[in-house]
Amino acid sequence: MGDVAVTTQTAATAPDGAVADDSRGVWRRSWFQALIVLAVLLAGYASARVLGNPSWAGGFPTAVGDSFMAWLDGVYAWIVENRNDSPLFLYFFNYISVGLGSAVVLINQFLDFLTWAGVTALGVLGAWRVAGWRVALLVLAAFGTFALTGLWNESMTTLALIITSVSIALLFGVPLGILAGRSDRFHRALRPVLDFMQIMPAFAYLLPFVLLFGISNPAAAVVTAVYALPPVARITAMAIRQVPEGAVEATTSLGSTPWQILTKVQIPLAKRTILLGVNQTIMLAVSMVVIASVIGAGGLGDAIYQALAKVNVGQAFQAGIAIVMLAIAMDRVTGAVGHGAHTPQIPERLRWQVLGGGVLIVAAVVAGARFLGLGGWPRNVAVDVAAPVNAFYDALQSAIGGFTASLSTWLLDWVLGPLSALLTGTPWWLVVVAAAALGWIFGGLRPALVSGGSFVAIGLLGVWNNAMDTLSQVLVASVVTILLGVVIGVLMSRNDVFAAILRPILDAMQTLPPFVYLIPAVALFTIGRVPALVAAVIFALPPVIRLVNDGIRGVPAGIREAAISQGSTKWQMLTKVELPMARASLGMAVNQGIILVLSMVVMGALVGAGSLGFDVVFGLAQNELGLGLASGLAILFLGLFLDRVTQGRRAPSA
Repeated sequence: MGDVAVTTQTAATAPDGAVADDSRGVWRRSWFQALIVLAVLLAGYASARVLGNPSWAGGFPTAVGDSFMAWLDGVYAWIVENRNDSPLFLYFFNYISVGLGSAVVLINQFLDFLTWAGVTALGVLGAWRVAGWRVALLVLAAFGTFALTGLWNESMTTLALIITSVSIALLFGVPLGILAGRSDRFHRALRPVLDFMQIMPAFAYLLPFVLLFGISNPAAAVVTAVYALPPVARITAMAIRQVPEGAVEATTSLGSTPWQILTKVQIPLAKRTILLGVNQTIMLAVSMVVIASVIGAGGLGDAIYQALAKVNVGQAFQAGIAIVMLAIAMDRVTGAVGHGAHTPQIPERLRWQVLGGGVLIVAAVVAGARFLGLGGWPRNVAVDVAAPVNAFYDALQSAIGGFTASLSTWLLDWVLGPLSALLTGTPWWLVVVAAAALGWIFGGLRPALVSGGSFVAIGLLGVWNNAMDTLSQVLVASVVTILLGVVIGVLMSRNDVFAAILRPILDAMQTLPPFVYLIPAVALFTIGRVPALVAAVIFALPPVIRLVNDGIRGVPAGIREAAISQGSTKWQMLTKVELPMARASLGMAVNQGIILVLSMVVMGALVGAGSLGFDVVFGLAQNELGLGLASGLAILFLGLFLDRVTQGRRAPSA
């Protein structure tokens, strides 16, 4: 039965079976070659130790990196000194900064003017109108959470920043997507830029905008908008391109202008898909606005950041609940706008009356609230859950603290430590060659050049050792993520009941901002590298599980039946048929898992993970922008390397 996959595929269709079998052979050879690369690295490390760590076998020379950081510090000093004199800042960046800062303040003031009662009424009625009563109740629960946790003002600050940044992202993203949808040349030019932006971990976005706008709300608004822009641009372009050509040709034959074709045909037909892009942009904005607390965004993100810095799990949990409810509510509302499944069915003749009635209700609530002197929800009416959560945390540490500490020590001493020592102790040029070799093995010539060039760039930035330490953390967390994701994904594909139970859990997990995953990790493992790895694994698991499940379920039924008719066992069916046939989905799962792990490991600097993420935070805190920018660029190059290596070779067109 060892050749059952080949037999069944040949029975189904000989040419396709031959291609699949050959592709499996290439895949196996690739992994064998990757093991050879690892062996060469081990040999290089051992040789360097035996020879007493000669100068040619050490880490990357730091002279160029030190000069580059000093130059960046000089640029930052010049910007600070000339921010109010240089025409570039005086008539451009400062105007943007003032405008965005004013927009955030005005939206926040408007929310304050509405009072907590008016904001709640407006949110609940708006949610009911576009998404139905279930989502309206969810929005009511979200506002109740903001109030009862004592974080109403922080929640409104976060909401104002999200509204501002999403408006900017849509203002630029939708037109870019429309242009890309209507022009092949522009689409080819835009696509690699969007790919590049989506590879970049969130932390890598922070420093450039701090350099231009300083640590402030405007910097947070711009970085959030830029981070959230790619999905709406990409999905808008896809939606425009998917409009049936027949509809466009019919309109053209009637003499319509390009503007009429766009506004009367393409946008209306693509509206639902574009709204899904808006949903994705809003969710990315929610994620980034929490991270942007590091550069002065304030709001809920700052509450979590300050609590984690003090290892106050109770306060972090309280703020985490508020941001989770905000994320879930915004996801459900904007998602419902996209598919329209639960929108109340109101007759056309009554829609204006319903809208007017809603406006009157909100106006009456606001007038009554202001007459009673209400403003934001009073903090003295809040329910303090921090104290019981901290008590539970203390009890948990007493019960399992010894075990988690031992596990952390073992992981650091026997896994992370040796792997980091291998990457930092091997001659730098050999690590560069190994990176290029992995790129060639799994991707071809171009990924090889990108991989090797990325490592050279990291060395020239002067942060080689910290980058290799970050890479070791990413590799360990990625292995755990992929193993767990494949096992759970296979089980999910095997059992419909398990899949039905797990699917809403995965939906909820993918809705949560990544910052929130640090809270339970710190509760279990306190501060250090291990909680960052645990948070990274949990954060990256949902897409891996989904892709594995979808890949296995997508195997044609005919091939399954052919394998069963040949007497295949369940294990043979999985290993000889389903997993090989789902290789494209598995490859995508590996790619997405590793990129998400990198973004979370870097963010783990906020709980003591160190390395590149710590350099970014330290650079921001101590005004050492050279170190921070160099580390941010190194994070980008690590992401580029990991993305190119894990994308694999493109399938032949046949």
